[in-house]
Amino acid sequence: MSEKSKTIQSVLTKIEVSGLYNSINTDLNLRNLFVFRYLLDEANDIVNLKKDIEDLPFFPERLTASYQDEWIVFCKKRLSKLGLKQISQQECLFLIDASDENDALNAENGHSENTEILTSLRLRIKAMQQSDEFNKQFEQLCVIEKVLHSDIALLKSEQQRKIERFIK
Repeated sequence: MSEKSKTIQSVLTKIEVSGLYNSINTDLNLRNLFVFRYLLDEANDIVNLKKDIEDLPFFPERLTASYQDEWIVFCKKRLSKLGLKQISQQECLFLIDASDENDALNAENGHSENTEILTSLRLRIKAMQQSDEFNKQFEQLCVIEKVLHSDIALLKSEQQRKIERFIK
């Protein structure tokens, strides 16, 4: 099983155990948090996740200095905005179920407001597992995370040095 698959499975397990909203907290490792952030990303948002990940080689410290907290806040707000702050255990199980059957949720709840949103998120989870874009961003995150936790000295880019001089 690949690292990406293990991470996605870990996120699904957290949702099953703690619920969707409560799974997102400071105890999450960066890879799990990234899966949540990617899952809940919305087009034309003020924060461009793809650009943030692409910038990591130039500003790797952002990963631990700001992205972690920003991603937690983003995910919590997005879930609240979607009306998914408090969902039932059955809805959580529907979200993480790998089968294509959604009749159980519809039969039990009628057609709840959350059914369409949960169906969309469930399809996005499946799509993430096959997505080249998700793969690329996940791998970039893993590389930067490994560099940050190694004894390798980071060389600052000219752009970083200019910014630091400007700030001083």
